[in-house]
Amino acid sequence: MEEKNALRRRMKAAREGWEAEYRQSADVAIARLVLASEAWRAAGTVFAYVSVGCEVDTRALIEVALKEGKRVCAPRCLGKGRMEAREIAALGALVPAAYGLLEPAEDAPLVPPEEIDLILVPCLAADRSGHRLGYGGGYYDRFLESAAKPSICLCRRRALLDGVPHAEHDAAVDAVATEAGMILAKQER
Repeated sequence: MEEKNALRRRMKAAREGWEAEYRQSADVAIARLVLASEAWRAAGTVFAYVSVGCEVDTRALIEVALKEGKRVCAPRCLGKGRMEAREIAALGALVPAAYGLLEPAEDAPLVPPEEIDLILVPCLAADRSGHRLGYGGGYYDRFLESAAKPSICLCRRRALLDGVPHAEHDAAVDAVATEAGMILAKQER
């Protein structure tokens, strides 16, 4: 656990130190890869985190999904490592939440995990095996266990590590999208 916490601190500091131009160009390239993926084309319902701060930006992906007529849902935190998917019709429908996050309103339609076709997952770091370093709350580990696949972690190349420490309960993703390409994690496990 201490190893993960130290890595979280290191990766947060590194991410905040990356030039804005690098972050923006990487995010555009990552979005292009996701939009070109078979998983995106096949998805009728997309679950996407709503990026804040220095996270890989998801706003463009959410806007494209809405324009393409996809059903879009985002996480609404329930506390103690649990979240649910709630449908959104526009980014403007999001409301402020804990930790500076934006999330769907409490009365937004609930989307059962089995109705989700694609999950876009945040990280501080990831590896080629699909293991990701999150923020430590276990929200995505629990959600990925209950929701349909595929799942794609959005990770800038500078945050792609040779290995991410993980425990048995840590859920891996199916793919990692970096600006350098899409890594199909199942092939690496």
